[in-house]
Amino acid sequence: MYQTIINQNPQWTGKKYSNLLQRKVFELLKINLQTRYIQTLTGIRRSRKTSLFEMLINKFIIAKTVFLIILLSYTCNINAQSWQDPDNAVQLSDDFDQTRMQVAFFADNKDFCDYHVQVSFTNTEGFEGMPKTTFLTVARGKRQILNYKVKSGATSYSYRYSYMMYRGSTYKFPNIDFAYRLPVTDGDEISSEITENQFGYQLLFLISNDTLYACRGGIICDDNLKDLSAKGHQTFNSMRNFSQITIYHSDASFGEYVFNGKSLVSPGKIVKMGDPIAILKKNDNENDNDYKSVYWILFSTYFLDKNKVQDNSHGNKHTHFRPFFQTSNYGKTRLENDINYLCQQTDEMLMQDMNKSQRKSYLKNKSKQITDEK
Repeated sequence: MYQTIINQNPQWTGKKYSNLLQRKVFELLKINLQTRYIQTLTGIRRSRKTSLFEMLINKFIIAKTVFLIILLSYTCNINAQSWQDPDNAVQLSDDFDQTRMQVAFFADNKDFCDYHVQVSFTNTEGFEGMPKTTFLTVARGKRQILNYKVKSGATSYSYRYSYMMYRGSTYKFPNIDFAYRLPVTDGDEISSEITENQFGYQLLFLISNDTLYACRGGIICDDNLKDLSAKGHQTFNSMRNFSQITIYHSDASFGEYVFNGKSLVSPGKIVKMGDPIAILKKNDNENDNDYKSVYWILFSTYFLDKNKVQDNSHGNKHTHFRPFFQTSNYGKTRLENDINYLCQQTDEMLMQDMNKSQRKSYLKNKSKQITDEK
């Protein structure tokens, strides 16, 4: 510890600090030194206040002048990530424990779905087991995700980190065989068109009623939060004249609904298959006659693709897939163009996302409900 403190304070032995970048504000500080007042320098965390103090100390060493500098913070040669967008879905932070000589990293996921986080370290020195890159899946909330100790006998230690985040999890696999529900009232008729956008497969539903129903249960995501994927925030903010709802499913897949209308659900709400989630509006654009007399919904299902995450040359990290839907006139099927389908919802469909205990409880309550109705 003694040698570490000496290394971090070279002015005690008449040496100067090195590798300091010139700062514009430093010239103002030098001018202020001529005043007969105590000067204070404040700033946000990681704004390089310490570097300015080190530059002042170098000046005093050259001028052989003695000044009193009180630095109200502990400094070590650690250069971590300096700024993060407050709208990021996942915020990373670090905390160095001087007593235990270890650094802990914390992730704060403000969204309601999982996120894949890739943390990269550079300029690492003096820490045990600190890798170049590590991958984690981060659930909602704030928690410690990494911890590294300073090596025994290390005289210096440093690190710099950055991170990338993508909505979803690569540790789960989507159930491609899942039978989705059509987004209309049970028994209603619906038609669809298969479309392609820049992300992949998408369905355009044309319906006659104004209520949108969940095709599958899950939790509502916050599409106002940012990540580095081409989904969620970027899609939502490029289509501000429309509304968007994204539901995170139990198998780490997503269901995305883009529509003209008002959402009935907010981020964090858990919905079941068949729950009403939005009230639709007809197209009020007089110059667009394509869907003026009907309600429309753009629906897509996708998941975070592990292969794309590992491919740095690939911008879109999600893969769209073509889901099955349960219908009363065509059974379980993948939808085709120019065909009318009738919505069907069964107990078997509702129980697809349930475990054994949940299924048993559901069937028991269902049987009791039928008995009570009789």
